[in-house]
Amino acid sequence: MAIVMMGMMSCNGGKTADVEALCAEKVAAAVQAACDSIQAAQPVREKKTIVARVTVKAGKQRTFIRAATKLIKATRQEEGNVSYNLYQSPQKSTDFIFYEEYKDEAAFNAHASSEHFKSFSDAIANMLDGEIIIEDF
Repeated sequence: MAIVMMGMMSCNGGKTADVEALCAEKVAAAVQAACDSIQAAQPVREKKTIVARVTVKAGKQRTFIRAATKLIKATRQEEGNVSYNLYQSPQKSTDFIFYEEYKDEAAFNAHASSEHFKSFSDAIANMLDGEIIIEDF
């Protein structure tokens, strides 16, 4: 955050340099207090966003989408879920991404330990063509 102060200010009416330095300290403290107050008023952004990249074996796309559809429906019912979407690459049909948003870290952790997530993970284990790449924002 940048604060620009324009104009002139005299704290001591031109008295000694020591008093002028004290005045500068008071001004700096007041500016810092104002900045702290503004920052304290800002809402804390706790939202958690996940992008999970998945590549499935050729011929497994439909089976994967069916399993993912069950997961998506259940996840969207979670209290802390903001959005949960699956996208398939139009260039390479075996590549997918999940774009997931949760209200906070606790909501994400609840999702990751849910029965529907565990069931999905088990169901797709033999469909994967490589490791799932998870990006956390």
